[in-house]
Amino acid sequence: MKLKLFTCVVLLLVTLYSCTSKPTVIALCERDAKGNYILKWELYPETDNVPAEIFVSDNDSVFPSTPSFTVKSNDYIAIIDNTSDSVEKRKYFRIKIGGTMSNIITNRFFEMDSIQNFRDIGGYITNDNRTVRWGKLFRSGSFFRMTTHDSVELSTLGIKTVIDLRSEDVKRPYIDRFKSANNVRIPISEKGYSSISQKVMDGKFLRGDAVIYTQDTYKDMIVNFADDYARFFDYLCDENNYPIAYNCYLGKDQSGLATYFLLRALDVPLDVIEEDYMWSGIGIDRTKLVKDADSLTESRQEALTMLTKTDLAYLKYGISCIREMSGSVDDYMLNKLKITPEKKKKLKAILLH
Repeated sequence: MKLKLFTCVVLLLVTLYSCTSKPTVIALCERDAKGNYILKWELYPETDNVPAEIFVSDNDSVFPSTPSFTVKSNDYIAIIDNTSDSVEKRKYFRIKIGGTMSNIITNRFFEMDSIQNFRDIGGYITNDNRTVRWGKLFRSGSFFRMTTHDSVELSTLGIKTVIDLRSEDVKRPYIDRFKSANNVRIPISEKGYSSISQKVMDGKFLRGDAVIYTQDTYKDMIVNFADDYARFFDYLCDENNYPIAYNCYLGKDQSGLATYFLLRALDVPLDVIEEDYMWSGIGIDRTKLVKDADSLTESRQEALTMLTKTDLAYLKYGISCIREMSGSVDDYMLNKLKITPEKKKKLKAILLH
């Protein structure tokens, strides 16, 4: 059966118990075009064909004591039919194999009509072995072209607050698109994509221009908009605002930097934070940005690619600006973003379990 899988990878490593005979379980969750869940796993070391017990819940904090499904571990895949669920409640899973229980998994990315790069930032494991809660925080691209389907998806997720981080030059008609939520406007950066998109189409904005523009944007965000990021974290420290979705134009720059600071405050390992940053490369569909993008001239396509790609070098350039400005990222977060130990404690109480 050929499945059109929605591109999303949730990779969670389970720490080995003290008993070395218990395997490590590497699990991921995807959703197909029909809304079914596809669970996949790998085992290390390989085991005999023992049962794989799958536990299912509508709540990432509470799971039943008995499995909902049992399959063979050597199948390495299970498809959970979700087409009959009229309520469309999101499902969460744990897989138990050979005495090892996996962490909680679900789909990270969501297939939207026009909202780019919409994804959950839950499920990450912190340095002290706690887990970021699923279904609390979502990052994404702009909502300004959202469809009825997109609006229904946001309502199903129970989004209460939408924080728009797009640049200051975004005009009023293109904000406050999701009327069911409290829409908060916190512009980060002076000028955004709207100011240069026509230059790209006119062939006046080339590959090298895109690199310089993105670097300048990161420096602008860090040097001139720290107070605005501090306001962003004030909203995150109020539990009454959740679930929260925050967005910028493509969900990779203003949102990417916000997520970097947040996951660092939650004590998520740096390599995981960088991986989350790079996943915007999966979530951005350039064909939805420009009509007939493939028909553009080579120079225009190169500029568009450089402008929309996710490159760890941009994040590291931003970090170098932070160090030049404040000495260290920790000092910048404390003194510029006002993420005090008390705020970190509050964020962890809201977002970790």
